[in-house]
Amino acid sequence: MTSLTAVITEILEARDFAVSELDGYLIGKKGESEVAFCLISQEDDRSVKAFLQAFKDFKGRKVIATLKGLPDSFSQALDAGVFVWDREAIEREIGRTRIEKIVGEHDHGLVDELMADDYPKVVSPEELENVQTAEVGERIVKPTITMNDVREISRQTVGGFRYRLELVPFYVYAYSCDLYVENKKIGSESGQLSVNALTKKVEKWDDRVEIVFALDQSCRRLEPMLDAEEAKGLVRDEVVRVYSYEREIIRDNGQVTVVEKKKVSPRAEDVRLEGQGIFYSSIWCVEGIHGVMIVNAGTGKIISEDYYRL
Repeated sequence: MTSLTAVITEILEARDFAVSELDGYLIGKKGESEVAFCLISQEDDRSVKAFLQAFKDFKGRKVIATLKGLPDSFSQALDAGVFVWDREAIEREIGRTRIEKIVGEHDHGLVDELMADDYPKVVSPEELENVQTAEVGERIVKPTITMNDVREISRQTVGGFRYRLELVPFYVYAYSCDLYVENKKIGSESGQLSVNALTKKVEKWDDRVEIVFALDQSCRRLEPMLDAEEAKGLVRDEVVRVYSYEREIIRDNGQVTVVEKKKVSPRAEDVRLEGQGIFYSSIWCVEGIHGVMIVNAGTGKIISEDYYRL
């Protein structure tokens, strides 16, 4: 069972807050911004009143995080500067936080709402998800997994209740290189590699996938977090790493057999790269009552599962 303290700490640290405890309350600090949390696992009006009294002169934001909710009469009496995070909001936020770690891209969340003076206090998930959609002309790996499919996949695992389709950018490069043992060329290799422009992970690229230029369903296109030159350098390093290995060389002069280990590797400066541009891989991000799940919409492969319980 994950404690509420651990969950709120994870949410705050995901937004680079330093977290500490003060008299049983949780305090998050980032630069000049501060936020104080009263954590309520059971109905406890007295603890809430004690928190509000203790922090009545607190200059930062105040949040009551409750798994059991607050009576309507009590909630309506709260000052406008006091935020209430209920169980549903906390589950959604921890799900968003963990998806962000996997995908490598930040979405707007509850902590951002707390800190931003120019953002409305309540913004529906639907509005946030539709801020940016794929434009005609993008090269997108065609999804083969529909929302109904992903609902069924997640039903028996994380208990999905929220689904969003996101387009993750990949820089794709064709490469070729010669292999050497010392100064002797012994062969060559070629292929295609891609760089996840959010996580910087380098992996093989399957050029047999079907590419489309627009989707007929709501989705959100994510922007690259690195440029083409950095991606190119990552691919070059990966080519050198993959094709560098030790090989046994056997020499027999008739009297004695000598086995030597020689390093086989390409020369980094000679790796030839040809950029193929940016392609978008579609993924399903699933938030559920038991955790979060990332599913490759093109292949149906589960990329990641992260379970939690409050």
